[in-house]
Amino acid sequence: MLSHAIRFICTCAVFLAAAATASAQQVVFDEWRYHQPGDLLYDEGVHTAGVILEDYSFAVIVLDAAGKNTAIGAVIPGTEFEDSISSTLTMTDGFQRNLTISGDRLRREQPKSDGMVSYTFSISEEDVEFFQAALTWTLQAGDQSATFPLAGSRDAVDAARAAQQISADGAEVRAEWIAACDAAAGHPYDTESDAPGVAWSDIDADTATEACLNAYAAGDVSPRTRFQLGRAYDKAGDARALELLGRAALGDEYPIAFHSLAALYTASDYTFRDLGRARDLLEQGAALGDTVSAYALGRMLVERDADKDRGRALLRDAAEAGYPAAQRIYGAWLIDGTLENGDPALARDYLERAADGGDADAAYALAQLYLGDSGLDPDPRRYLSYLKLAARRGNAQALDALALD
Repeated sequence: MLSHAIRFICTCAVFLAAAATASAQQVVFDEWRYHQPGDLLYDEGVHTAGVILEDYSFAVIVLDAAGKNTAIGAVIPGTEFEDSISSTLTMTDGFQRNLTISGDRLRREQPKSDGMVSYTFSISEEDVEFFQAALTWTLQAGDQSATFPLAGSRDAVDAARAAQQISADGAEVRAEWIAACDAAAGHPYDTESDAPGVAWSDIDADTATEACLNAYAAGDVSPRTRFQLGRAYDKAGDARALELLGRAALGDEYPIAFHSLAALYTASDYTFRDLGRARDLLEQGAALGDTVSAYALGRMLVERDADKDRGRALLRDAAEAGYPAAQRIYGAWLIDGTLENGDPALARDYLERAADGGDADAAYALAQLYLGDSGLDPDPRRYLSYLKLAARRGNAQALDALALD
């Protein structure tokens, strides 16, 4: 347990050193947190709670997967190791609980971060209770010391314990949470998943986030669950979506994750807008066979007049693969002349496929096609039929049109 905790602590020290120079605004200081996927102090396979100080010292409590051992460690400023350290808990009534740790009980390591040292030792369940009830914890190592506030430690450690319990519940519980994550956050056009998926507009952010976090806690760190947690984070407006979707795409090469990550570089609050980066990601997703990436790339090429012929081919292929948004856009652009001189008869075929696939906007476009202004003969019956279909699926223009009729 101590060796795992030491590895974890030394790894986190590297991340925090980078955060100090790159993105310090992402760090929450002086408050204990249960570490979840996407957090700087998260590590797969362990359940942890910890606190970071403004000088990037940090303390962390690490639970093993079985919940039988607990370690506490801290990374503090310093260049020399001490053979023993003093641990002082100051309670809310001013009483101090002092412990000296030395010998085989104490592990010392040099993190890969200049001017920092780490100390780790095992603690009992009684010690954990004292930590949760105390006001501050001071670690003294010779002339080196750090004092960590313990605000939020009770909730943070309890949350880590709850996650550990989920992991201890076994394969059946893990399968249940994986299925719940699939149902709440799966993408309907994810070729790597057999789950039916859920449309973006229908995702309940709280339900999806809870299900996928619990799948993680249960031990499922598969690329699909990582992607779906990133999708749930994004629906919740959680900036950790960038980390999760980035790992799912660039680390796991999970095809549809490239589209979701590209969307963040197109328009999100989590990172800067970079259409060149978005295009590169869509190229990678399309190369891996993701229909949604191919559609988005084709649309980008046509709209930006970058490579209209290739864009048309990508859109057509995505439409033929059954992606409703591609069918709708391809059909609409055949009508208005964006793609060559227009072809209303062919447009009708694609729009019908999209409408049959549940696309409300395609149903509305079909209704307009049957007004007779786009090259097809007027058909009032079909016009009204598709207008009603579009309205039932929530198209605002169809709802307005029916209110006026």
